[in-house]
Amino acid sequence: MRPSGPPKAGGMTFNGVLMHKAFTSLLLAGTALAALSVPAFAAAAKPAPSDPRIPLLEQQLRDVQLQLSQIKASQGDNDYSGAVVDLKRSTSDQYVDINNRLDAQHKVSVDNGRLSVSSPDGRFTAAIRGLFQYDTGYYSQSHAGSLLPAAYGNDFGSGSNFRRVYLGLSGLVFGDWSYNLNFDFGGSGGTETPGHIQSVYLQYDGLAPWGFRIGAYPPPTSVEDATSAGDTLFLERNSPSDLQRNIAGGDGRDSITILYAAPSVFGSVSYTGNKVSDGAKALAAAGASAAPNYDEQEAVVGRLSWLPVNTPDAHWLVGVNGTYVIKTPDLVAGGLANASTNPINGATPGVVGNSISLSDPPEFTFDSNGYNLISTGALNARHLSQWGVETAGNWGSLYGQAGYYGFNVERSQVAYATTAGTQTVTPSDDNFSAWYVQGSWILTGEERLYNPATGAFTNPKVAQPFNINKGTWGAFELAARYSDTDLNDHVNDTASVQVANAAGAAAGTRTYDFYNTVRGGDQRVTTIGLNWFPNNVIKFALNYEYIQNSKLQSGSSPNPLTGVNLATTGATIAPPTVNGGQNLSAVALRAQLAL
Repeated sequence: MRPSGPPKAGGMTFNGVLMHKAFTSLLLAGTALAALSVPAFAAAAKPAPSDPRIPLLEQQLRDVQLQLSQIKASQGDNDYSGAVVDLKRSTSDQYVDINNRLDAQHKVSVDNGRLSVSSPDGRFTAAIRGLFQYDTGYYSQSHAGSLLPAAYGNDFGSGSNFRRVYLGLSGLVFGDWSYNLNFDFGGSGGTETPGHIQSVYLQYDGLAPWGFRIGAYPPPTSVEDATSAGDTLFLERNSPSDLQRNIAGGDGRDSITILYAAPSVFGSVSYTGNKVSDGAKALAAAGASAAPNYDEQEAVVGRLSWLPVNTPDAHWLVGVNGTYVIKTPDLVAGGLANASTNPINGATPGVVGNSISLSDPPEFTFDSNGYNLISTGALNARHLSQWGVETAGNWGSLYGQAGYYGFNVERSQVAYATTAGTQTVTPSDDNFSAWYVQGSWILTGEERLYNPATGAFTNPKVAQPFNINKGTWGAFELAARYSDTDLNDHVNDTASVQVANAAGAAAGTRTYDFYNTVRGGDQRVTTIGLNWFPNNVIKFALNYEYIQNSKLQSGSSPNPLTGVNLATTGATIAPPTVNGGQNLSAVALRAQLAL
């Protein structure tokens, strides 16, 4: 038997253990109370993934366990295991309770400056989104270009404008539904516009990787279109892709889309209508004017891409895309009779039909005159079809992308008032083409990232953000691009109609329309750029462009370079050969903030 007597110096009685237990429990309870009694907003403002109070409580629990081990060692064979178990259970229960209370609170975070809120179970989220782009640029034109008529772009305007000012909200409701509300207060053409819809949609994600989207938004049309406006290599998307996306896509397009977004496959099919800004009434509300727009355009747009190479250091995407305009938009109410040079419906002669126009500015948009160096003008048409192939990929810090598009316009009949009365002709169908190649090298070693949700690539994640005190400078990227958009067809076709001369025309003159001839121009743009990413939300981009435009005088009457009449001397009538093309250069700088 152990001799009785007072405890040894430095020892502790059972009552001491209980007092220590009570003190420790009180300490932990006080810690928990302090942790849970801070203002609700401060508690909510802790990042969702972790809470700084958790490591503190864990450390306190380890300290208690260490003290218990020391007490047990100092007491020899005395059996205080029951007290130890009670103490461990008490502190563990308090630790679990505190964790449960923290998990039951709403999560608020500010990730790279973007404020987001999430319910405790993550089924409801909301994030404020924003994109700010401020451009300033200068155009340099030759003297020959300045002598052209205004319609041919004789004086591109240098200046500045807010290209995009996005403000929006996106998130989840009930877990399976996502939404996006995005409004734009910027604009192209050198001017800002009143706030308008860029993208507003509701999407069901409960059958992932399938998704079902409805609203007004840019339906997926190509890899360049799917690249976010804040992630593009250059200030603007390349002209071939911009032309393709705006036929039946682009910002604010009424759409219904079925999506499939897997890690290596992206596909989509969209049924689209007009843009929300189309029509005279919509434009009048924005302070502009335009021809009326009645029944909307109807079209189908599809895209399919595959990632055959998908490794940590390399990605390679290949894909196809296509557009078919089922019905062109009605520009006349009820189809009013008109026997001028307006397009008519082939099935019902004398009834005005519809038209399609293809055009695109150079790959800068700060010119306040809104010049398009290439434009087909209004082509009377029943349908338009487009097909394309594309590829993109990265190998470490190197990135490349290319695409080719073909366009076919199925023409409808046109009625002309001629010197011999009304004459109806059917122009030949038109075929146009466009292609581009572009690439970049990130000098600081980062790489562009593949996003399977969109089937496109994003800006790099900056490894060492700019910090002048630490001597770090962010990421730098060199980029280059060449694009060619050709909107010429039947350029020298001699088929023509002798239309009625304008009042007061000189005797012996005749006026013709070469109805097969489309001289929209051939625009070739070479671009080099330097992108600086101080961090993951700020970007500065410097672009230089050399623009070459080959364009003969329009084959239709009136002829913008020589007036309305072509004098005849009995010789064979042929389309005019006056050159309306020009070469020019431009430089522009963008400051961007993306949240």
